[in-house]
Amino acid sequence: MSIRFDERDRESVLRDLKSSDEEVRRLAVERIEVVGTDAAIPLLIKRLGDFGWRVRKAAVERLAASTESARVAKALLVALSDGENPGRRNAAVEALVRCGPRVLPQLLGATASDDPDVRKLVVDTLAAIADPRIEEPLLRLLDDPDPNVRAAAAEGLGVVGGDAVVRALHKLAQCDSEDPLVRFSALHALGVRGDPLRASELAPLLDDPVLRPAALVLLGCPDDEEAADILLKALASPSRSTREAAMRSLIGLVARSDEPRSEQLAAKIREVARSSPFVVASAVEQLEEASLPARLILVQFLGLARSEAVVIPILLAGRDEALAEVALATLESLGELAETALDAAWRGFDSSSRRDACVLLGRTDGDPGAERLRNALEDADPEVRVAAARSLGQRRWVDAIPLLARRLEAAAVEDDFEGADEVLAVTEALIALTREDAEATARAIDLLSARLDAAPESVRFAIAQLLGGIGRPQDAPLIGRLLRDPVARVRGAAVDGAARLDPEAAAELLRLALGDESASVRAAAARTIGAFESVALLEDLRRFAEDEEPIVRSAVVRAVGRRLAGSDDGDERSVALSLLDAALRDEATVALAAVSALREIGGSEASRVAAVLDRAEPELVQEAVGCLAAHADPTVVQALIPLVSHPDWSVRAEAIRTLSESRVARAVPAILRRLETEQDAFVRGEILRALERLEG
Repeated sequence: MSIRFDERDRESVLRDLKSSDEEVRRLAVERIEVVGTDAAIPLLIKRLGDFGWRVRKAAVERLAASTESARVAKALLVALSDGENPGRRNAAVEALVRCGPRVLPQLLGATASDDPDVRKLVVDTLAAIADPRIEEPLLRLLDDPDPNVRAAAAEGLGVVGGDAVVRALHKLAQCDSEDPLVRFSALHALGVRGDPLRASELAPLLDDPVLRPAALVLLGCPDDEEAADILLKALASPSRSTREAAMRSLIGLVARSDEPRSEQLAAKIREVARSSPFVVASAVEQLEEASLPARLILVQFLGLARSEAVVIPILLAGRDEALAEVALATLESLGELAETALDAAWRGFDSSSRRDACVLLGRTDGDPGAERLRNALEDADPEVRVAAARSLGQRRWVDAIPLLARRLEAAAVEDDFEGADEVLAVTEALIALTREDAEATARAIDLLSARLDAAPESVRFAIAQLLGGIGRPQDAPLIGRLLRDPVARVRGAAVDGAARLDPEAAAELLRLALGDESASVRAAAARTIGAFESVALLEDLRRFAEDEEPIVRSAVVRAVGRRLAGSDDGDERSVALSLLDAALRDEATVALAAVSALREIGGSEASRVAAVLDRAEPELVQEAVGCLAAHADPTVVQALIPLVSHPDWSVRAEAIRTLSESRVARAVPAILRRLETEQDAFVRGEILRALERLEG
């Protein structure tokens, strides 16, 4: 089948490609198929040099998606020689990389180009593709007459090959007559490979001031005493790059060594740090300005130095999200030393530092940290109190229960967002403290329930949440009291407590909640009942399938769907499917719940969602299309053909995509007719891609 395009489409694309509006040009690139392959490829190559990065990106994607790999590769290789437009040249490299192994023959052929810049870019592209077949060509290019090409080939060999590559790179690095850039690239490639070498293998390079840092990175064999001595000596070097390389290798050496050897090395690192204070001082100073990879190394090294002087700098470095976990883990490894340093510096901390310190103290277990967290519960800054509460829960410090209970009452008085956050944090801490300790559970519940009648709403809500996280059988009467609370959100939270009881104890409480005046409480009860296997409770659910509130009917539908997904009982499945069919005819929110339930159930039952395809609500129809795409066979998917002309663009796009991915050939005439009138650029793109798939 040949897909024909209207001449109007071609003219529109050609005109839009010349527009001064970047977005118009980008959309024209997305619709480039309408001009035909012969014209599209050179037009896309030209757009690789577009001033707008989004246009260049779109051109890269269209070229990479082309089925004419050989022609595309040939055109892209020509673009690599465009020395006047670096953007176009870089975009050509990106497109070749995106094409991947499909263009390997053309790239390998281009390694013989007369232009050394092209050869270098081709090598960079081959390295980015990282196909095993590039090993031999890159090894040959280590003899290229241009040093930049040799260096690029060496770097590329860092990601492919085996022993032969290691030997070649090692030989290249040792060659005194070779260009320093090439030797450095060979050493860097060996470092990328991650295979440590012995000091005896790197002896001449370790004496070269230019190559020494790259050679130091390669040291790291656990049984190489000479390497350890060299690295420890290099720590005190006046050269920053030498020190950082030594730090990196020592971190790896410590990690690869057995425990006695690891502890011995760490002790020697601390000895160097004490005898040469500038080592730690300069590392701390660099933490503020170094690149992210360097800062990661510095944080880990400072942790090995085990000095109180490193604790605060590491804590501050951890404010960078990329460093946060490494910084916390490093400080955690310092244990009581970190706690002591934090305690000594506490008075000078701003609120952010106090908060971060509380987070760390949740991961240590010393007495100074526990006492500091206890005091931080009364901090003037609510964020610090929140962090302290969570860390006390993380520590499982049950002695903090009375403090947390009092803090809960104090926080509940503050009628604002900060107070709500603190109530939540304290509640979560109490749940964490009580979950694994029966005595602690009893203490917490006794403390809080004794004040239940006079407690403010936030405290009653917190008690309900606490019971929802614990759910002891003996708490059923207390849950019953909370289910009669005058505030709906308290009653709703208490439903979770009932969910943790055994079915017999929970049944009466859940029936009470199902009859609640609040729709949100009834909905919570319906969701909870869906997790029980009681047939009697299923009957209760059926009665509420006709609740006056859509939120309740939706919850019932989802609960029934959950039951149906795990049930093998024929009668139960029949009842549940009947309820879901009725829900598909209900208003949109309830019907959406039914579609979601049927999508979760899957199998042949999912085809029932076809009943909503003629509904007016776009979101509902789109969800149904997604359900059919996930579960239905092509004969059922054919029901989507009329949606090709649906009034809503998102439904049209979803239906067209699903029909093409399901290979429904009967949809082609309808899709072609839609192409003639479609005005939405996104949908036109979906149509063109769909027709390409169906034609293939």
